[in-house]
Amino acid sequence: MNERIRELRAQCKEESIDGPGYPDWVDQEKFAELIVRECLQIANDEATAQISAKGKVAADNIWFTIRNRFGVE
Repeated sequence: MNERIRELRAQCKEESIDGPGYPDWVDQEKFAELIVRECLQIANDEATAQISAKGKVAADNIWFTIRNRFGVE
């Protein structure tokens, strides 16, 4: 697992409802959403960096496809 995944996972840790001494758990839905948001940011950055109109349209299409596929606003 790379460092960025570890950072996102850490943002999703929740304390065990059983109290101290029990393992924490990861909010899987939040973790998935953070990964999708990260992908959207990459697509947005790529769209912004594109010089040609064709490249920008392609990157924008990737952004819209990811957003719509996973329902992240």
